[in-house]
Amino acid sequence: PIVVVGSTGDAATPYANAEKLAAQLGNAVLLTREGEGHTGYGHSACIRDAVHSYLVDGTVPAAGTRCATDPAR
Repeated sequence: PIVVVGSTGDAATPYANAEKLAAQLGNAVLLTREGEGHTGYGHSACIRDAVHSYLVDGTVPAAGTRCATDPAR
């Protein structure tokens, strides 16, 4: 499966587009970051962990996985 990462508050790439892409691919899982801002990877340890597990171990995130944005540093 393909892992699509989308952020709910991303003005540059709206979350609805991530939902549509995952549906159109047919063999995709949508990994969601709850929060504002562009991209999920740099803003959420949960997203990073899921992506690393997928790329290194081939572990696909569970369908419907939602991750919080990391607290501001």
